[in-house]
Order: sequence, then C-alpha cells, then structure tokens
Amino acid sequence: METPARAAGRLAVREIGHVSFFVRDLDATRRFYGGVLGLKETGTGKNGRIVFFSAGVHHHDVSCELARTEGPGPQPKGVPGLYHVAFAVGASLDELAEARRWVESHGLTPFGEYDRGFCVRDPDGHEIEIYVEVGGPDMAPHTPQALAAPRPSRGASR
Repeated sequence: METPARAAGRLAVREIGHVSFFVRDLDATRRFYGGVLGLKETGTGKNGRIVFFSAGVHHHDVSCELARTEGPGPQPKGVPGLYHVAFAVGASLDELAEARRWVESHGLTPFGEYDRGFCVRDPDGHEIEIYVEVGGPDMAPHTPQALAAPRPSRGASR
C-alpha cells in the first residue's frame, strides 16, 4: 500500500517507539521507573538482564538493560549524546505540583524547573524530565508552538 509519505519518497516516523538505557542496578531501576514514575513493568528479556516498562499504550516505552561493563555514565551537559527523556504526567499545574511532591517524597531533588516541568535523575544519573501539557498536546514543552510562545524565565538552566 502506498502511503502519502512513500508517494513523497520519504520515510514518515509516526512516534518514538521506546527508549533504552544501560543501567548498573536493575532493582534500583525498578524502584525508580516502577515505584517513583509509576510505569508498569511488562516483562524481562535476555535471561533477566533487561526489564521493560510501559506508560500504558505500548508493550514498553522504556527498556533498561544491565550494563555489560563499567563506564562513565551520563556525560556532562553539552557533550554529544543523550540529553534527557521527558514524561508527560498530566495537563494542569496542580498535577505538576503533585508530581513534584511525589518525587520529593521519594528522596529526589527536582532541578531545571520551568513553568510546566522539572527534571530529576534516575539511579544511573540519566536526566528525566517530568512535565505537564498545559494547553493541550500542541503546547507540550518542546513543540514549535510552545517554543514560540512567550514564557517566563525558567530560573535554573536546564
């Protein structure tokens, strides 16, 4: 079947399928992604070396595999590589405040706060952004519409 994207001679990505991390400790990873973020563990792979987590639509949105070797971990901001992964937690500032209280109650310190979100670090130091889509999905923090809209100062740089 020829789709408009194929007819135009290009690939058309519909969505990001999942994000995969190498991690040092699967138990700590389960506590963070399952216990703190509330993602559902949906299975394991490679004889228990990988654990899969879902936000509810796909089999998995995040996969975490036990690292095969020690490494430097996340690199300093600005170095080529993964910067952060963002999770939408609602559509209101009340839901954002509730999410902030929740992560703080689990011993995490939010940073990089801005008007619709903040970041925390997972057990391996990966930056995880928590945000709300105030104004609907077209105004999610990184859409062209949101980036063009006037915004108050974010305070701490992200």
